[in-house]
Amino acid sequence: MSSKYNKISETLSQKFKEIVGEENHFSEFVIRWTYAFGPTIFEKEWIPDLILMPQNTQQISEILELANENNIPITPRGSGTSLSAGHLPPFGGIVLDLSTMNRILSIDIENNIVEVEPGVICDELNEKLKPYGYFFPPDPGSSSVCTVGGMVATNAGGMQAFKYGVTKNYVMYLMVVLSNGEILNLGTKVLKSVSSYNLKDLIVGSEGTLGVITKIGLRIRPLPKKRKLGFFIFDNIEDLSEAVLEIRKKGIVPNLLEFIDKVVIKAIYEYLGGEFLDYPIGYVLMAEVDGDNDYEIDENFSILFDIMIQRNPIFHKIAESPEERDKLVKARKSNFPALSRIRPSVCTEDCSIPLTEFCNVIEKIEKIPEVIGASNLLVGVVSHMEGNLHPKFLFNENDENDLADFQKAMDYLYKEIIIPSGGSITGEHGIGKIKTPYLQLEHSEDVIDIMSQIKNLLDPKLILNPGIGKGAIINLDKVINPRKLKNQPGKILELNCNRCGFCNVTCPSKIYYKSEAYTPRGRLSILNGLVYGDMNLEKIDLINHIIHSCTLCGLCLTICPAGVKTNEIFEKAREVLHHINK
Repeated sequence: MSSKYNKISETLSQKFKEIVGEENHFSEFVIRWTYAFGPTIFEKEWIPDLILMPQNTQQISEILELANENNIPITPRGSGTSLSAGHLPPFGGIVLDLSTMNRILSIDIENNIVEVEPGVICDELNEKLKPYGYFFPPDPGSSSVCTVGGMVATNAGGMQAFKYGVTKNYVMYLMVVLSNGEILNLGTKVLKSVSSYNLKDLIVGSEGTLGVITKIGLRIRPLPKKRKLGFFIFDNIEDLSEAVLEIRKKGIVPNLLEFIDKVVIKAIYEYLGGEFLDYPIGYVLMAEVDGDNDYEIDENFSILFDIMIQRNPIFHKIAESPEERDKLVKARKSNFPALSRIRPSVCTEDCSIPLTEFCNVIEKIEKIPEVIGASNLLVGVVSHMEGNLHPKFLFNENDENDLADFQKAMDYLYKEIIIPSGGSITGEHGIGKIKTPYLQLEHSEDVIDIMSQIKNLLDPKLILNPGIGKGAIINLDKVINPRKLKNQPGKILELNCNRCGFCNVTCPSKIYYKSEAYTPRGRLSILNGLVYGDMNLEKIDLINHIIHSCTLCGLCLTICPAGVKTNEIFEKAREVLHHINK
């Protein structure tokens, strides 16, 4: 076993270029710099040495074989939306950008299967399936930008997991490339088969540590013909929690059962305005049932409604039309943009607990700032009510005290609340790099040792996504938590940009040039590097090209959760660069 990695020589870089072509090979520092950013706190030492953008499985096989021979770490990446830093490279090496492998290869309605490449966006897949009357049920909050490959790698869930389950429930087969370049086909196209070990599910949720996924066969389901949704507000968490447990006792299975706490709902009301400003502030529970049978839906919703009313909500509203339903669901999905307007930094955590512990856990999370003495830290919670919590921490990552308090809050959350409640440190975001230090809180040494043996069997040189604790806790001191304060922390332009990547999908220049550098997030990261001296003007022609490639169309502004006026920023940057060029 080896954990010492080599640098990429010019000769080796040229060999990689021959595999993917010059247009898909990026070695310039300006472009590599943009791949060091994501929704977690920026760690300016985590810069890849090379970006490769393969176009097919064979290219990936050749890349991995060559990287394995030369002991070069490989980090697979989709849209770069990971909230656990799963796509960031603490050991440098190669970032394998799979975003252009984005074809829907086949839609087989008769067999209820769709076959896709890993770079397909979740919402775009569902738009293609809608005319057939089918859908792919997992619905993460980042569905408009996250890739199916990333969803498989983290076993993503989302808002409909209570009824429809998570990504692994829909993965039928995978094509995977191992670290030595070997190509495997795992799983089958039939619903039932026990002819082998369940190796396919070993890859699902492995976060790119066991192999690179290049093709995915997904089971799809018919779209429900009818839905009925209610929006209930409670004055205390006990009544809401009891209502949820009673729903489960009665055997009602909502397709959507979502919780929003007081801090988050207040921000949502102010963000959306209109009639929401008249709603009371309290603990919100959104509940929806769906199906094809009107009688069954009405009966189930009637039982659910009665359970809610018996707990004396201070407000309730039933969606009487699809438009009203969409407005209420939008309120839930607006939590991130609403919160991002309040503080420069919003960190969305991810953990799971037994539902019977819900009330106790929420009360403890609400008290975190008080308990740790962090007066400037604001905490809110949204939750999928199968027990998957998403605590939200609001602070200013450019303030050293705020950043230190945030790390204290994370330690307290997992060490003092989640693990003692019988929970898990991640439900769907993955361990990534930021939760590796907490892995041993949840799993015994024996379990971690077995994971390491599996990792060593499939990736003996540990080149695949090193730094993730699953299977290979190597050089833990090197895997600096990207959210921990360093002696000289990288600063971020205080624009309330949370680097979520939502702006990337519709950006015309990203679509044309393909690289992360040509996204709004990428351009902002370049400006960040210039402003704080982490990047010089040696590549001024390339910087000019990237900044000037923005069409100033404003699409990113309409999508940006934080409302960052990117087009105005880039227009001003052009003016500054023009004066520098003189």
